[in-house]
Amino acid sequence: MKEIAGKTAVVTGGGSGIGRSISLALANAGANVVIADIEEEAAKAVAEEVMACGVGSFGMQVDVSKLEDVKALSEAVYDKFKSVEILCNNAGVTLRPYRNHWDYSYEEWKWVMDINFWGVQHGHMVFVPNMLKTPGEKHIVNTSSVVTLYTNVKHAAYSSTKAAIDGLSQCAREELKPYDIGVSLLHPGKIRTRLVTSDRLRFNDQKDAQYNVDLWSDGFSNYDPDKSKTFSTSDIKKIVEMGIDPDIASTPYEYIQPTNVGTYVVEGILKNKAHIVTHPLPIDRIKSRFDGILAAEPTYPIK
Repeated sequence: MKEIAGKTAVVTGGGSGIGRSISLALANAGANVVIADIEEEAAKAVAEEVMACGVGSFGMQVDVSKLEDVKALSEAVYDKFKSVEILCNNAGVTLRPYRNHWDYSYEEWKWVMDINFWGVQHGHMVFVPNMLKTPGEKHIVNTSSVVTLYTNVKHAAYSSTKAAIDGLSQCAREELKPYDIGVSLLHPGKIRTRLVTSDRLRFNDQKDAQYNVDLWSDGFSNYDPDKSKTFSTSDIKKIVEMGIDPDIASTPYEYIQPTNVGTYVVEGILKNKAHIVTHPLPIDRIKSRFDGILAAEPTYPIK
């Protein structure tokens, strides 16, 4: 995509964190931006920030795990702006504390998959057919994670959903190339957002009582019933509210504020990047993974 100004963008999970950063960066580049979020007040608050940039916007409550919600979003966007050139499927959740894959309940696996994977797929199912009907360049950004580039132990549910997004996006990139629709994967590293407090979005009867998750402290530490929490609630709130993390990462594993993520996404759209990252890559871990894949090639002839 050569220019963003004058285009219309839809950002799911746009009410905070990475989604808010993407929304504001697109607005500053001249795009109208529609904010979709499960939390309506947050969506509308970011929409106000977007309109302050001199472009059009509105905020809307959307549960991306529900196809009918995404259809309603599409209808509202096309009613107001008549077209969509940029789609950012960014809404996502995670589970804390970290634990072995067999310790997640079926309900937890399904909850994460419904939002993280099906939320993205619903975006493709609903928006792509309409995007194909109008001329001109368009772009889709799907939020994956750096955890799809290497193994992140005790994070199986989240990692699995993000790997599924990678597979979908890589196919979509090739399938949509003839139609001038680019597709990028965003692989965020450690960004200080409310993602780790995703449990706040679940109904009480869906939560696994055995972990007794504290939304702030356990979100940043492994589950260990024999040890006290690593961080106190007040400590974590200070970290988030004061914004003491840097804006730019100097190491692969450093927490940063989401401030610049949106600018990385805008650059990725303009350059039609297949992959967009937020941190220096842990080359050793990525290389180790792919070395293992390359070493799996059999020796011919097989005896």
